[in-house]
Amino acid sequence: MPSMENKSLWLQFGASVDMLENAVRQCPDELWEGTSPDDGVWYLTFHTLFWTDLYLSGAVEGFHPPQPYGLEELDPTGVLPDRVYA
Repeated sequence: MPSMENKSLWLQFGASVDMLENAVRQCPDELWEGTSPDDGVWYLTFHTLFWTDLYLSGAVEGFHPPQPYGLEELDPTGVLPDRVYA
């Protein structure tokens, strides 16, 4: 059985993910796409979910996000995805 501390942490993490989902669902299109490739809410959301997925997987080696996403976020030069994700 998980400790109360672990359970509390997991519940807070889940609440944070739920809040992100709510923000994404309510985001107006003009904010979603932004005015340049890296200033839209879409990119902040993509970045957050990419790194959350990576950290929860436990290791960079062998990690690959689900299709159609790639490993651009691991590129130290800051390569952006080739499209805006809906």
